[in-house]
Amino acid sequence: MIALSDVKGVGAATLRKLEELGVTTPAQLVLFLPSKYVDLHSPVRAEDAECGQFNIFEGIVVGKTTPGKRGTRSFTVRLLDCRDAKGGGFKVTFFNQPYYHSSFKEGERYLFLGKTQEGEAALVNPVFEPADKVRNLDGVFTVYPLRGAVGQSTFKKLVRETLSALKADGSLPCEVCEALELAHFPHRVEDAEKGISRLAAYDTMTAVAIYKRIAGRGDKRRKVFYNFPKDIILRFVSSLTLTPTPSQMRTFEEIYADLSSNTAMSRIVSGDVGSGKTLTAFFAAVCAASGDSQCAVMAPTEILAAQHASKFAPLADKLGIDYALLTASTPRSQAQSTLAGIASGRIKVVFGTQSLLSERVKFSSLSLAVIDEQHKFGVNERAELQNKGAEDVLTLTATPIPRSLALTFYDDIAVSRVEKRADALSHISTKVVSSAKLADMLGFIASECKAGKQAFIVCPCIRDSEGFETLSVNGFEKEYGGIFADVPHATLHGRLSGEEKERIMSEFSAGKLSLLVATSVVEVGVDTKASIMCVLAADRFGLASLHQLRGRVGRDGSEAYCFLHASSTGERALARLKAVVECASGEEVAERDFEMRGAGDILGTVQSGSTLTPALGLPLTPAVLHSAREEGEEERARITACFEGVFAPEIYREFAEKVVRVTLDS
Repeated sequence: MIALSDVKGVGAATLRKLEELGVTTPAQLVLFLPSKYVDLHSPVRAEDAECGQFNIFEGIVVGKTTPGKRGTRSFTVRLLDCRDAKGGGFKVTFFNQPYYHSSFKEGERYLFLGKTQEGEAALVNPVFEPADKVRNLDGVFTVYPLRGAVGQSTFKKLVRETLSALKADGSLPCEVCEALELAHFPHRVEDAEKGISRLAAYDTMTAVAIYKRIAGRGDKRRKVFYNFPKDIILRFVSSLTLTPTPSQMRTFEEIYADLSSNTAMSRIVSGDVGSGKTLTAFFAAVCAASGDSQCAVMAPTEILAAQHASKFAPLADKLGIDYALLTASTPRSQAQSTLAGIASGRIKVVFGTQSLLSERVKFSSLSLAVIDEQHKFGVNERAELQNKGAEDVLTLTATPIPRSLALTFYDDIAVSRVEKRADALSHISTKVVSSAKLADMLGFIASECKAGKQAFIVCPCIRDSEGFETLSVNGFEKEYGGIFADVPHATLHGRLSGEEKERIMSEFSAGKLSLLVATSVVEVGVDTKASIMCVLAADRFGLASLHQLRGRVGRDGSEAYCFLHASSTGERALARLKAVVECASGEEVAERDFEMRGAGDILGTVQSGSTLTPALGLPLTPAVLHSAREEGEEERARITACFEGVFAPEIYREFAEKVVRVTLDS
């Protein structure tokens, strides 16, 4: 590759200035990307412009002052803002440029490129052109984070010269050149976005190639081999009272292949609420038990853990498998017997909550961990079961967390998708309700309950606290209980005893209660015929939780409603609720969640937050991952060789060292 000093226009003084920006090679120069793109076709209202940032403005001259005869010889032009419907204006001041005075004529329209001043709609020495004679203020204006070291136009010329020299030198693949051209010299903002997305995809592809090269060196080789019969799928299906769907059968086969391979299983079973993910988990548990190993099934609530154990019971009886339920509510004598059975290896499948992570739970031959509702557990919690011996991990989720979506691309997690049965497709209408309409909505729910419908009202907490005086379970009952005076209802939350929770849920399932006022304890594990879900302060819940709550209603395929009460009027909060309204499937919700909050540290334990590509520091989004997947093997090899060997070898070397540390620690 050529040296930076070989580029036309780069002398000793320029080299020093570029070094201040951390640019010492041609590769670093062309990878020094714009921090902002100004669409010169879309002028902004001066009052709305962010101070200190370049923008394009459009105004009609309504007056101007005369240049002074001494000093800076400044003059000011007053303009009517063409983008202000209320007739507001802005002013432009020119210093040391009196020759521009005659350029402005009252009543004529002009475009200005510049930065507004702090506290006022005013520009100083902007670039301008008559709106009917535009030559330069067209297309897209790129803004680089140069901190005054180099002028914007000068830097752009250097980038053009350097890119041209690299193309002539043959250092860059044509795909990379095209992406850089779009990023640095776009004709439209869409072109810039396309170029940046491509570069992010190339950066990601390189990181993935390094990851696979290092992490694939045998560190995941299976240590536990199962001795289950080869016809285990047929035996399992024969013991069922229903016929599995094609997607369930496909998932059985994928799990069977994983457990029969020489590599430890790390698989997500993804599917919307009611699609039958639990049955695939039962199959995995039967495989482990039939192979003389143990399986732990961890659920986020006692209700769900008990429901799983109850549904597994008929299978266990038919197949002769010892199983048990272990939660904080399990009576002491029963718990002691269960713990002894787990320690001896007699109990092959154990269902529970986080209680399974307790030191008192000691497994004899744990090999498989099934984790239900992935978003309810953190990275460390999921790893705890692996520390107890479970090298195979199967996760169930309707909405994969952003981190897992990213990890699937790294081939660290495989994905099985389970589709709903045609006769179980739901018809749920989701609406956002403001606080002003809250009472009306509650009145509607009360009338529907009196007409024979069942409903959930989910509160963000149990007791009153600052900001939740009427939105807690207790506060809601005091504030709005009168509306539901004639509606059989009860409250349900995690502080109740296991027996009390079971009694209330049984009465609700039997139709004796029309309404449950609850916390998110009903998010999972509640099979009812309810048709209305109302979430109070929905903006305080995660997108995955909201989608799960919505899935609690309309499970019989009938018309249902999900009301999301917005306690905040903030733009970000409303955007999140809008995402739930617009996204029907869990996969769509997960991707929108990824876009809005990031995937966190892929090689760490943080599950959300900004996720950046390793070399360029560009946002890692679902679109970037999809783009990276689309490249062919030949192009992928060519591009990754360029990025790792030419563009940023030191950065990728550091990334590789981090992968090695993670691999050794796992």
